[in-house]
Amino acid sequence: MSIYLRTGLLAVVLLGGAWYDVREQRIPNWWCVCACVCGLGITWQMSPAGGRTGQTAFYMARLAAVTALWFPLFHLRMIGAGDVKLMALIAGYLGFKAGACVILYGFFIGAFLAFLKMLIYKNLYQRLRYFFAYIRRLFLTREAVPYYRASRDGKHVVIPLGLCLLGGCVWYMVLEILC
Repeated sequence: MSIYLRTGLLAVVLLGGAWYDVREQRIPNWWCVCACVCGLGITWQMSPAGGRTGQTAFYMARLAAVTALWFPLFHLRMIGAGDVKLMALIAGYLGFKAGACVILYGFFIGAFLAFLKMLIYKNLYQRLRYFFAYIRRLFLTREAVPYYRASRDGKHVVIPLGLCLLGGCVWYMVLEILC
């Protein structure tokens, strides 16, 4: 029962994050802080009386670990800071195993949307060439320059990862119900 409550609350959190991501191309910090506090509350409430402190500590540790894991992609401007926070919240709410599934499903949806977008804009070859040149430059120079720059790349190449993570959560929920 608790996994359904956690996943349902997470879906609401991701719905709000996706809405902001699509509308404003960013996810506000206040939204992530409120979601973090809700996660703390549900973790505290659903933990056995003697294990509340430990479960709360594990929740915070999951947030920190996932943030540390995905921060390099934010630093390189491949994903946004709000996306990193949403991924941390996913692992915080669901744990590492279920959280990894949701994030993986979200990335799969994002990759599919990016592929479709490149086909529509007819720039698949150009984007792939740019990506491989970027990776090559990163390894040769060891200089971390931003991958995405709005002034150079425009907004049309952006995929709202918050929306994709919401899709990954829905995908996970459907599989949990069916299996």
